[in-house]
Amino acid sequence: MPYLVVPGNHDIPLYDVYRRFFSPMSRYERFISKNMTPFYEDDEMVVCGMNTAHGHTIKDGIVRPDQLATVCKLFALHPKRWKLLVAHHPFVVPRQIAERHLVDGAAEAVPRLVAVKVDLILTGHLHVSYAHAPDAAGYRNEEHSILGVNAGTCCSNRHRGEPNSYNRLEINGDVITIVNRQWNGTQFVDGPEKAYRHGRGTERLIKVAETAPPAMPTKPA
Repeated sequence: MPYLVVPGNHDIPLYDVYRRFFSPMSRYERFISKNMTPFYEDDEMVVCGMNTAHGHTIKDGIVRPDQLATVCKLFALHPKRWKLLVAHHPFVVPRQIAERHLVDGAAEAVPRLVAVKVDLILTGHLHVSYAHAPDAAGYRNEEHSILGVNAGTCCSNRHRGEPNSYNRLEINGDVITIVNRQWNGTQFVDGPEKAYRHGRGTERLIKVAETAPPAMPTKPA
């Protein structure tokens, strides 16, 4: 089936200094993909990936102007209903997480992503799962908003107080549902869900449903 992959900071050599600065993505390109702006389109959505991992940082990410320009151009050329950006480092964090964890360049990137009508930014890195409320300052205007969705830890022991999990997104017309699939010690099962739809007469996202099943034990997958 179709797949879309973006690199993270662990794809960059940490101690191999020469490779880190002069060919940081060589192994990723050899074994995974040479495409740093992967793209997918179907009748319901447009998905574009962005590489935020670079050799000039230890673990933080960077939005490079040339990459942002390429992503915005791709989204602008495909006026579909749902537009999703995929990156490793977060562009938005909830209030309990310090803003220093944001990808460098987020403040400059988000208004441009709003302008090309991006609906969701899918990220990871923090090992914490969340779907950030789209009415946060700087992530909306009167006609459009962006929802930040972060994936937790799927298959390592970096739980940050959560069970292993991943997100499943379901699109049904003008409603998108985010299901946090959690490890219960034996298998992954459906956990908390949040559903959003575009507001009437606008493209702002409005939460229409939320469920929060009882917390499951934290056990590595």
